Amino acid sequence: MSRPKSNSVINIIWNLGWPLLWGSVFSITFYELLQGPLDAESNPLLHRYFLGHPIAVATTIMFFVAMSALILRGLNLLGQQLVLSTFKLPESDLQWKQEDRDKASQILADSDSWSHRVANSYLGLRLISLLEMIRSTGSASTLSEEMKYASERDADRQYEGASLVRIIIWATPMLGFLGTVMGITQALGDLAGQQIGNDLNGAMQGLFSGLYVAFDTTAVALTLSIVLMFCQFMSDQLESQLLIDVDRQVEDELRSRFCSTVAVGADALSNDALTNVVDEMVKTQASQWAGAITKIQQQWQQWTAEQGEVMGDSMSLAMISAMEKQEQLQQQQWQQWQGLLHENAQLLAANQEKMNLQSELLGRVVQATGEVTSLEQALNSNLSHLQETRQFEDAVISLSAAIQLLSTRITGESRSLDLRGDSLNGGKAA
Repeated sequence: MSRPKSNSVINIIWNLGWPLLWGSVFSITFYELLQGPLDAESNPLLHRYFLGHPIAVATTIMFFVAMSALILRGLNLLGQQLVLSTFKLPESDLQWKQEDRDKASQILADSDSWSHRVANSYLGLRLISLLEMIRSTGSASTLSEEMKYASERDADRQYEGASLVRIIIWATPMLGFLGTVMGITQALGDLAGQQIGNDLNGAMQGLFSGLYVAFDTTAVALTLSIVLMFCQFMSDQLESQLLIDVDRQVEDELRSRFCSTVAVGADALSNDALTNVVDEMVKTQASQWAGAITKIQQQWQQWTAEQGEVMGDSMSLAMISAMEKQEQLQQQQWQQWQGLLHENAQLLAANQEKMNLQSELLGRVVQATGEVTSLEQALNSNLSHLQETRQFEDAVISLSAAIQLLSTRITGESRSLDLRGDSLNGGKAA
């Protein structure tokens, strides 16, 4: 693949020398203004932040160098945008009848008349690189790949062009922090060297002034780095859009002039050979596929037979083991049933003996019940007899009462009645 011609020394001077030169000019001009019209009385803040510490001065100089690089880059982008909007490749009436190499050679011959700005722009370098590739290969068959490669190469060139600005953006905050550390160290050193007991207020004022200067360096560094980052972002966006426009215009210019197909004659000469090669490849592949399929079928059949035997043996072993286990389980169940039947027979015999005992007890209970009945009848007769005896005693008592009543009336007969009553009581007692 072709490579564009470039001068590394010129690129180094452009990317590094000019920013340093213009940055130095801007720095000198700025500090001359601080010493002249912008003196400390009229602008104390500028002197405090940009002349308060050597680190602040170094940070300011680096800022102007980076801004110079960004300004030069912006001017370059404006020039390239102007080239992009005004440049067109010349049209030729015979371009459709010419070969790709002849058309590329003719355009390269016309490129000698291009201006220096056009020849060194993204568009000019891209066109020259692609045309040299077409002239060297004699065909535009790889034009698409070459355009992609050229676009990637210009993107790398864009990234490398901003390397100085990126380094300064990275280093500027570091310088600010370094100035802070140095200022704090210096302030503490001055404080340690003074007699604090004699003049405490003076020592503290010196410490505070030193700290102010130290932190001012960080503030300046961060502010300037933020400004540089925004400026670089805008520059990157503009250059990226420029590269997109270059890609579009290069594609429009070259695709309208070059065809990317292979020559018809070469295709006609190679068709027969290609057909034969394809036929042989198809036959070879077909035979290889047939052999592979046959081999796979044989392996499948063998594997199936082996798996069937293995499965049969496994199932036989499993059935034998299962039958043995089932037989053992049935034997255990039968033994358990026999034991349970024997226990039930013993329980039935014991229950029968208990029933016999219960029958005997029931007979005894019946006999005792008969005896209780006879005793009840005897008791009933005794009770009736006792009842009759009690009625007789009541009659005797009533009679004795009547006799006593009569005895009161008949005094003479009371003695005889008493003797009769005694005789009657003695007979009752007997």
